[in-house]
Amino acid sequence: MRSILLVFPLAVSSFAAGPIMFGVRGGVPFNAADTITSSLTNAVGAATRPFEVGPTLGVHLPLGFSVEGDALFHRQSLNFGLSTFNASLHSDSWEFPVMLKFAPGHSLIAPVFGAGVTARHINDFSGLSAIPAFLLNNGGTSSNTVGFVAAAGVRFKMGPLNVTPEVRYIRWGGDSFSQSLLNLLPLSRNEASFLVGVTF
Repeated sequence: MRSILLVFPLAVSSFAAGPIMFGVRGGVPFNAADTITSSLTNAVGAATRPFEVGPTLGVHLPLGFSVEGDALFHRQSLNFGLSTFNASLHSDSWEFPVMLKFAPGHSLIAPVFGAGVTARHINDFSGLSAIPAFLLNNGGTSSNTVGFVAAAGVRFKMGPLNVTPEVRYIRWGGDSFSQSLLNLLPLSRNEASFLVGVTF
């Protein structure tokens, strides 16, 4: 048992020095709102704070470059009520950003910049059946959308670990879900979020 405890840190350190990186990334969107008040009289909605979390995988390239990809689960929900009914909306989706990143130098602290493409798949948008039709905006739906993603942050090297807090901006190519409840729970074409990645 003692030998395993001694060998494991060495194995992790050796793997971290190789070209492959792996880990986890998570965070929250900047545009998350704790409370939403609709334009309808006496309609108040309470939104849970959205979050994003999932695994990340990448490859180190020469000259400080790397290619990194994430699979981020995104959850957003809204509970609200009118004088005649209560309803709850939920949006579950997966986002798959792939970026070319650049972190100059080999110091313990370094800036990180990245850009690439991302895809989103909506696997659930529930609760619409409880909403009267006249409250819904007209429009179709699409489960898949692609867009442009850019990021800027700072990398902190802590032994075999890299901790990277970053800000991301996404510009989607189209509205994934144009049908929403008076835009209370929309999926916007412009998104910004704060994420922290921990990779080996």
